[in-house]
Amino acid sequence: METESLPEKLSAFRKKMERLRLDKENTEKLLKERDAVLLLQMKEIQERDQTQRHLEVQVDRLFRLKELKSYCMRISPLKSLREKQRGGWNNNEIHSLEIRDDENPWQSSTPSNASQIVRENKD
Repeated sequence: METESLPEKLSAFRKKMERLRLDKENTEKLLKERDAVLLLQMKEIQERDQTQRHLEVQVDRLFRLKELKSYCMRISPLKSLREKQRGGWNNNEIHSLEIRDDENPWQSSTPSNASQIVRENKD
């Protein structure tokens, strides 16, 4: 059988316990480092998410602004300073830019005729 004495077994057991303790500390240290890295990555992802949402809102606003500008230009085009100096638009051009009521995507609940708006702007 084994000829190891009790003190030798005790010493070997203590060394093994010390190795296990050091391994545990190293493992905990690595886990804390990984946790910190994951936390940092999560914060970066959240910041990118906020930035992306903000940009989506801005793009949506710009798109709606572009649609509104296009709509407004079809309803009541304004003469530029050069056009005024050259004699401006004639009535045929203004009437060709008017839209029908059924084409109006932003039509309010009260009926409004686009030609009335153009005539008002001409006065």
